Amino acid sequence: MRSVFWGLVLVGLLASTSPSQGQDSRQYGLTLGVNRVTLQSPASDLSSYFAGGGGFVARQRLYGPVSVQAELLLSQNGGRVDSDRGGAIDYEVGYLKLPLLLHLQTPTIQSIALHGEAGGFGAVKIFERQTPGDGDVSVSFDTGQSFYRRLDAGGIAGVGATVPIGARRLNLTVRRVWGLRDVAQGGIDQQFSDAPFPEEAETRAWSLVVRLGF
Repeated sequence: MRSVFWGLVLVGLLASTSPSQGQDSRQYGLTLGVNRVTLQSPASDLSSYFAGGGGFVARQRLYGPVSVQAELLLSQNGGRVDSDRGGAIDYEVGYLKLPLLLHLQTPTIQSIALHGEAGGFGAVKIFERQTPGDGDVSVSFDTGQSFYRRLDAGGIAGVGATVPIGARRLNLTVRRVWGLRDVAQGGIDQQFSDAPFPEEAETRAWSLVVRLGF
């Protein structure tokens, strides 16, 4: 439910805020995304689930079709750990993420322009929580235990298209996100023995990103 809440907050921002554009070579906009998130762990078989995210984007043209793109995003991540006795626990985490990408734009063909983008990101944790996943899990989630390290970093690659909608343009991008840092806290006191958090884990996500203002 909290993922839905954040999604509604960001939809409200998109609806109430008019994106601005300064010089022709510099653009600003808002972004909203749906992420299929999970954790990669060498010792645990983790399931994925959907989460929301979004934020602000700025793009500066460098040369011809090449631009540099900076973003400030609220991004939810985590993984679902299944219990042998049924049910699961979602180990969720929210990061304030700062991607820096190179953006390559193709020429427009019948009002549609394709693009590719790639780069890296740094992220700082702003919240985490544990919630029941599939089925019922008889545990208390009011533990105050921190399972994730404070910082994450990794790579991003994506492809997409910009399509006209009336006087505006809609930018759709599919991304793959690789966290390259072990985000699992060392010496974790496992509160949920039937569905424990892995001792090693790296964040992963497939994202569908919508951008307005470009």
